[in-house]
Parts: sequence; structure tokens; C-alpha cells
Amino acid sequence: MSEQHPNSSPPLEQPFPLRSHFRRRILPGLLVFLAVLGGAAGIASTNVIQAIYLEQAQRRAETIARAVATAAPDAWAALISGKVAEPGDVIRHHLRLRQTFALEVEELKLARLNVYDKAGKTIFATNTENIGKIETGPAIRGVIDKHQPGIVAKNYPDGSRLHELYVPLLDDAGTLLAVFELYEPVTFLDSVLTDGVISAVTVPGLLLIALVFGLGHLVGRAQEDIDARTDALNRLRQRLETFVSAGAAAAARGAHEQGDIPSERITCTILFSDIRDFTSYAEDHSPEQVVAMINDLMTVQVNTLRAHGGDIDKMIGDAVLALFNGPGAARQAIDAAKMILNQVAAGDHPRGVGIGIFTGDVVSGAIGPDDRRDFTVIGDSVNIASRLCSAAGEGELVVDEATAMDAGDEAFGELEEASVKGRRKSLSVRRWRCG
Repeated sequence: MSEQHPNSSPPLEQPFPLRSHFRRRILPGLLVFLAVLGGAAGIASTNVIQAIYLEQAQRRAETIARAVATAAPDAWAALISGKVAEPGDVIRHHLRLRQTFALEVEELKLARLNVYDKAGKTIFATNTENIGKIETGPAIRGVIDKHQPGIVAKNYPDGSRLHELYVPLLDDAGTLLAVFELYEPVTFLDSVLTDGVISAVTVPGLLLIALVFGLGHLVGRAQEDIDARTDALNRLRQRLETFVSAGAAAAARGAHEQGDIPSERITCTILFSDIRDFTSYAEDHSPEQVVAMINDLMTVQVNTLRAHGGDIDKMIGDAVLALFNGPGAARQAIDAAKMILNQVAAGDHPRGVGIGIFTGDVVSGAIGPDDRRDFTVIGDSVNIASRLCSAAGEGELVVDEATAMDAGDEAFGELEEASVKGRRKSLSVRRWRCG
């Protein structure tokens, strides 16, 4: 038998928490996806915009170089060779370069412009104080070493925020001639970036939000259906379990996946009760009255047996077969039997009952074909309990001597010898009568 108490009710089936899983797992995942989508769109937009910006800066640098080389070829040749005089020297090349660069900066509407030689030395700057200084930042080093353009955003004391765009000026052979640093306001890039991110995320975001609401509605309907089906299954299980013993229900729940219910030999105390003179009552009363009388007596017996830890194995017409298992089983069975007999005697019942109790080995298992089985106990001990019940008169309890001694109950009559059909030897029993 299972270690679980035969009358303990197992917990009801709980519906699968689909709505909870959706809110705790799926919904956060969708939100994370939306956040990742926005982040990825932002990064992609930033990279694209920066690439476009650097490409534009590269073209502007080449335009400036061509314009300066055309307007002042000698000065430009001196510039890229690094032979320009220091600031303050009013030489022809320097003045011509300043004038030409100033015109290009104004025409292209650049905030600032710096030009560096191959070593990073400033050979021209809008702010003449910077001419001659060495630039060592990672952006210009990337241009000088790898000929790769770079971009840096900086805040300035006057509150402006500019992009410093470093682009290489190469000759036809790919040799670095100079590095141009162009300055552009950040606001332009931010507006383009914002528009790009919004356009890239808005439509997928709206579709995802619509999907979330749709899934939420679908999950809610599914959860309602799951709850209803689980509740219906629990009610059906509870109704079915009223037709079988607690042991049968426990065995069915613990059956193997193939549906096999293993049989086992157990030792238990068996109580068998029967309504006395039932046949005559059934002959003289209507079926409705007979059923009502049986239900009244069965209610008294079942409630008392369960209260004392008994498992109702089956009800056979007007008879009840109950099992008591575990420590104190004999004491529980005898106490339950005495209470039943006292309650029946005290009640307004047209018939009384007789009870027999015997302790012995039985085989517990499923009996019958796969499509119609009965979970019960079989064995000689069950037959003996039934014979002892037959030997009990109305309001009497007949117990084998070993069970009475095991219960420690001395409130029985003298020892009797009872012959039991199917046994060669008589059985020592004791009798107790209600009242």
C-alpha cells in the first residue's frame, strides 16, 4: 500500500500557468527584442551617418586641396612638403595660403579647418596659434598610420559641440600628402540620426506592439480554456473517486505510463459489515425506500470508518468491506466497529448491522481485463472476515482472538470457537454486543 494515508486527498490538478509564463518570460523577451532592435538601429544609423559624414569630409578636403593647388600652386607645393614659414613671417606663400584656405572655409561654411603633415604637425590652422603644434590623438594617428578616416565629438568652452573629422589626402600612388581636420556641428548628425532611428524602429515597434496585444488576448483566452478544462477534470476526478476506494485511486495515480498497476501482498485488518434481515425489508418496501435505508446506514458506516483511518474498499449491495493498514490498525478497526454499532442502535433505522473483523495477509491489486478492472484485495483473510460477519448477529461484532489481543481490548465476551467454511481448524474468536 502507499505510504500516503488512504483517506488523505491528493492535491487537485493545477492549470498550466500560460498567462503567467507569457507575462514573465515571453513579454519581457519581446520587450528586450524591441530594445535590441532600437539599439541595433541606432548603432547602424550612427555607423551609416558617420560613414556618410566622413565621405563628405573626404570630398571637401579634396575640393579644398584642388582649389588651393589651383589658386596658389607654389604655396601648395611648399605646404605639402612642410616648408611653410612659421606664423608671423609675412612671406608670400603663407599669406597666399591663408587667403585661399579662408575663402574655402567660408565657401564651404566650415566651422574650423586644420591641416597636418605626415608627422602630425599643424601646417595650417584657422586658429593661427595652433600652427606648428603636434597632434598626437588616436584619430589622427589612425589616419597617418593606416590612412583610415576618423571622427571625434568634442564639447568646447563656448558651449558648442563639434565633430572633428580627420581625413587623409593621398596622391595617385596612395602616398599620404597631408591630413585635413574639418569641424562640423553635431546638431546636424543628431537630427539625421534621430530621424533614422525613429524611421527604422517605429514601424517594427508598432507591429511588435500589435503582436503583443494580439498574443496577450490569445493567451488570455487560452488560459481561460485551460482553467475551465482543468476545473472540469478535477470535478470529474472527485466524482469518480467517490466510486472507488482511496487505495484504488492512489494506485491509479501511481500507475506506470503503460497503465500497469503492480500487485502486492500486504498484512491488514479487514472489517466486513452487513445489514441484517435486509432481504425481508427489500421485499416489503419500494425500491426508493430500500435505497434510502441503505444510504442512511452506509453514511453512518463510511463516515465512521474514514474518521478512524479506514479505507472503504467496496460496497457490495448492503455490505461494506473496509481495510485498516499500518500501526494501530486493529485498534482503529475495533473502535470504528463499536462506534458504528452504537450509532446504528441509537438512530432511527429499520435494520441493524453485524460486523466481522480479521487480520491477515491479502493480495492487493487490479483484478480483471485491461478495459474493465477492479482494484481490490483478495485472499483467504477476506473470506474469513466475511464469515465472521455472518456469525455476528444484529448489533454484534465478532473478532478473531489475535486481532482482539493486538488491539488490547478486553471488553469482549468469552473466547469462542467458530468453524469457518474452507478451514479445517476452528477459529478462536471473541464477541462484543452493542449495549
